[in-house]
Amino acid sequence: MEDSNRAIGLLDSGVGGLTVAREIFKLLPEEDIIYYGDTLHLPYGPKDLNLVREYVEKIINYLITEKNVKAVVIACNTATSAALDYVQNKFDIPIFGMIKSAAAKAVKISSSQKIAVIGTEGTVNSRAYQEAILKLNSEAGLFAEACPEFVDLVEEGKFDGPEVKKTAKKYLQPLKEAEVDSLILGCTHFPYLSPVLAEIMGAEVTLINPAHEMAVEVKETLNKIGLLKNKAAAEAEHKFIVSDQSRISRRFLEHGRRFLGLEVLEFKEENIFSQEFNWEEII
Repeated sequence: MEDSNRAIGLLDSGVGGLTVAREIFKLLPEEDIIYYGDTLHLPYGPKDLNLVREYVEKIINYLITEKNVKAVVIACNTATSAALDYVQNKFDIPIFGMIKSAAAKAVKISSSQKIAVIGTEGTVNSRAYQEAILKLNSEAGLFAEACPEFVDLVEEGKFDGPEVKKTAKKYLQPLKEAEVDSLILGCTHFPYLSPVLAEIMGAEVTLINPAHEMAVEVKETLNKIGLLKNKAAAEAEHKFIVSDQSRISRRFLEHGRRFLGLEVLEFKEENIFSQEFNWEEII
């Protein structure tokens, strides 16, 4: 198989990273995607970043050695902050993270340079977004809020309704009071909630979806190094894998299928963390 016709690997702590897959579907519709959601260890946000890095390294090694991917997208902000530099140095294929391109977009479009980031505890406490923004504008006004309950709501397939709105108002009120004009959705689960978040923040606040910025970066980079799929090759094929299938709600499967624009959304379980897992069975 030609290198350029191999799949792009995506990884996340669960199903939130499918928001990144959606953007890649739109910008690179011919590309094959192999998605791995580590639902066994969900959520990554509260976990020690060294432990998260171990999970990420194992998943990337699996995607490269067993799935033969040509590039990997870390479709998770916590995992990006924990592991991106480390895995980029360890593996010899292109590996993309979620943070830098979104930070650059925020600095570029914010008129007041009052920029907010919402994410998991791990992402917010790592200060990865804050530092990326300050490198571009040392005088930017930064506001960050950890929103762990958003992850649980999305994993349960709750994208709107009274519970979502009540939770969002609780988290977003300090950011509204700070009068930010740009809000980075610093967790791949959060774009599912975009309509509610936009309604609460108001029309004067621009929501920045790092998934879109990531997809643009992937397309530009793979084009530059000659790894975009040959358009004459077979129609795109997507595979969705998780480490624990029991942790995917039926409600999410239905809402997620519609969100992604897929006729069917099915996950295969491959628990690569189990000692009993047989690598050879999946080759």
